[in-house]
Amino acid sequence: MTKKLHIKTWGCQMNEYDSSKMADLLDATHGYQLTEVAEEADVLLLNTCSIREKAQEKVFHQLGRWKLLKEKKPDLIIGVGGCVASQGRRPYSSARTLCRYYFRAANPAPPAGDD
Repeated sequence: MTKKLHIKTWGCQMNEYDSSKMADLLDATHGYQLTEVAEEADVLLLNTCSIREKAQEKVFHQLGRWKLLKEKKPDLIIGVGGCVASQGRRPYSSARTLCRYYFRAANPAPPAGDD
């Protein structure tokens, strides 16, 4: 069965580029095929930019929607990356049961408590 990846990108051109590179890398190394439909995915990644207005609120709203998918599909992997995830040590520690990974393009890190 084909493993599927869904990436939602908000932000600058660099975020778009990083998302494209992540998709290519996960395809090449793990066989994940990109899908536009979050409900089909085995991995959901949210790549964000804090420069844009209300970025953190958008992230929390999106995570709330993805929480419903995680409840139906417990093995679903969710990751948050980009500028918003990079602010502070663990900006989403309250959502750590939902998100498995927080990452910057060059520095993926597990959520707090998984060190």
